[in-house]
Amino acid sequence: MEGESTALKTNLTEWRFNQYPKYILLPIDENHEQIRANVMNVIFSEVIPRPLDRNVRLVCASDEVLRNILDMEPGITCQEEFLEFITGRKLPYGALPVAHRYGGHQYGLWVGQLGDGRAHILGEYVNRKGERWQLQLKGSGQTPYARMHDGRSVLRSSIREMVASEACYHLGIPTTRAAALVVSDDFVTRDQFYSGCPRREQAAILLRLSPSWFRFGSMEILAKTGEISVLRLLAEFAIKEYFPEIHSTDENRFIRLFSEVAHRTLDLVAKWQGLGFAHGLLNTDNMSLLGLTLDYGPFGFVDSYDGGFVPNCCDGEGRYALAKQPDEDKSGRKR
Repeated sequence: MEGESTALKTNLTEWRFNQYPKYILLPIDENHEQIRANVMNVIFSEVIPRPLDRNVRLVCASDEVLRNILDMEPGITCQEEFLEFITGRKLPYGALPVAHRYGGHQYGLWVGQLGDGRAHILGEYVNRKGERWQLQLKGSGQTPYARMHDGRSVLRSSIREMVASEACYHLGIPTTRAAALVVSDDFVTRDQFYSGCPRREQAAILLRLSPSWFRFGSMEILAKTGEISVLRLLAEFAIKEYFPEIHSTDENRFIRLFSEVAHRTLDLVAKWQGLGFAHGLLNTDNMSLLGLTLDYGPFGFVDSYDGGFVPNCCDGEGRYALAKQPDEDKSGRKR
């Protein structure tokens, strides 16, 4: 609850989501099916996480994120109810778990509907500083956007995302954050390098945070499918919630929204270039409307400048090479 107490919470009985998350103002599909081919005229689908089962345990947690963003005493991670929270088995008061619908251009080609296939936004938390954060589990099971995948993340990639997102934050790069990571003895099969050599890996769930999970693809899917009234609703919502410098009565507000998104993204890419960070997969479904580093997949850093550096083993043509990131940002905005 906003402003309820300045004390750090020591258990999840005291801690709760904001009762009315802002995203309830947007269209939500209340059909709870976990696998569906296409969803129309909505921004989100309401769907319950599917917990991990076997020997779930905490891998790591960020004391800084727990204290400074979530108002939690770090010792809370030792409690069983915290594990139940991170696995999605038992959610705190006020939770409204949803998966976000979006589309995207991948390697320059429109691929249609994508969406959160293995992630669940759990709810919004307004902390004692008045900041509003959306908490999301990644690897928490299938959603209507799973596209026949198993809805799971593995420990290897989850560790990479947690370490990289926190490193980028402390390097001054705008980014999503990571709070905690759990692993289990549930196993899934993955082919890490798409080389025809799959192997079994441990399933994991990452708790990550962002002011918003909207992407370029959040708007693209609506434009491509002709859902103009929903597109306008989303644009108005974004202006009101995330771009206060744009007045809601400005007749050029949508042009200004595009301009602000462009400037934030340019600033982000400039910081990437300055620190030698290659995202590796700048598809429009991975580009944040708020100018944040989003979805750490095949990223990499360089020790010294190498414009041809390509961290993604699937990017044989070097489309997302370090030196090409500014051009790819421009292409994403054009779409």
